[in-house]
Amino acid sequence: MTKKKAEIKPPPENLEHPELFKKFDFWGISDFIAFLRSPTKIFFLNLLAGIGRGLGFAIGFTILTAIIILLMKRAVSVPVIGEYISKVLDFIESQRQSIR
Repeated sequence: MTKKKAEIKPPPENLEHPELFKKFDFWGISDFIAFLRSPTKIFFLNLLAGIGRGLGFAIGFTILTAIIILLMKRAVSVPVIGEYISKVLDFIESQRQSIR
């Protein structure tokens, strides 16, 4: 399967800066304009980007929560907040057991 490349018309005769027209063609501006004219490509690219962001957010939140729980387990021995943290950890553990 071959990709269709957007056809670029040759620069008009009365163009003030024909070298700028050639640079735009070299930079792929024509491909970008063709992409912008295709709403289905834009939709699916944004859908894929949204799925990626959501998955990254979920994985990052899970890792951050695990780190916080590990730090809380180590802080149980702190006199002032140790009892409160142990209650929170007991609650988390009971919820994990009820899910299984």
